[in-house]
Amino acid sequence: LWLSVFFRALRQFHMENQSGADLVQCYNKGCGKKFDVDTNNVDDCQFHPGPPFFHDAYKIWNCCKKKSTDFGTWLAFPGCTRGRHNAEKPLDIVKVASVKEIRPEKEEDVIVWNGLNKPAERREESAREEREIVIEATEGAKAAIQKYLDEHKSEQSDELKIGAPCRNNSCDAKYSGPSVSHSTCTHHPGAAIFHEGLKYWSCCKKKTSDFQAFLDQRGCEKGEHSWSKSEKVDKLREDFYSANGTITVNLYCKGAMPCDVSVQSDGQLLRVKLVHGFGTKESHFVYDLWGEIVPEECVARVGERKVELILKQTDNIKWPRLQFDSAQDSKHEA
Repeated sequence: LWLSVFFRALRQFHMENQSGADLVQCYNKGCGKKFDVDTNNVDDCQFHPGPPFFHDAYKIWNCCKKKSTDFGTWLAFPGCTRGRHNAEKPLDIVKVASVKEIRPEKEEDVIVWNGLNKPAERREESAREEREIVIEATEGAKAAIQKYLDEHKSEQSDELKIGAPCRNNSCDAKYSGPSVSHSTCTHHPGAAIFHEGLKYWSCCKKKTSDFQAFLDQRGCEKGEHSWSKSEKVDKLREDFYSANGTITVNLYCKGAMPCDVSVQSDGQLLRVKLVHGFGTKESHFVYDLWGEIVPEECVARVGERKVELILKQTDNIKWPRLQFDSAQDSKHEA
């Protein structure tokens, strides 16, 4: 074995000291050396036979699963297979450095976020059509709801509880008895609209880029209160990830009621209404999505402890964030 290693090193030293005119370039991935065609033996080349794969900032050799987030380190990984050097230059070769070359796979087979992906072009509201997204419930969620209802049957009542909030937008009144029902409700009858970083109500169109200022806007119309039997919850723990042309958003809440979950989207704006806590809590969210989705191919799946929004993208680009951010994304559009 040691003699084989010695003679291999000797051949390599001999090749490296020959004149450049006698040597040809090896195009096996991960090799990049020059060799003498007349002395090309079966174990002279150490290379990666598998394709490169880029995923979640990692660069990976598919044949040996060696990976790194640093491109130079990844290229420097020694090959996992030995064979003859290859002098045939592929048509799809790509140079990544002055002395390093790799042969990438087909574009549709590689998903990579390179910091240059652009957000979806912001389209006017009138050019979009809002659609209902299909709601599904897991068997576990159905069983948990039925168990809760059976155990709390005696507690169920249609009577309004003291402290119940008004459902109307921007009204912060709470039910304190029959007398408050006749008081004036100042609210926004329209829908919340997020467009190109601006937030406003469709009824009065007072635009602002600050989310808190938008929430604090006083209602533009007076009317009657619409009391809710559920507690309003403005924040839920959430996360999202992007993979294979799909965005998955997880909204963590226990006891979401499938019949009272509503999700609509026009492709760029996503509206979510959740009744959770087995009917005791209610949350409303509006997302100005970073990219664009296909509403008719999306699903909202209600589980025991979370609601999972599975959003089909119109393209295969990874999203750096869930929502469009005018401060950051305007740089890409400039």
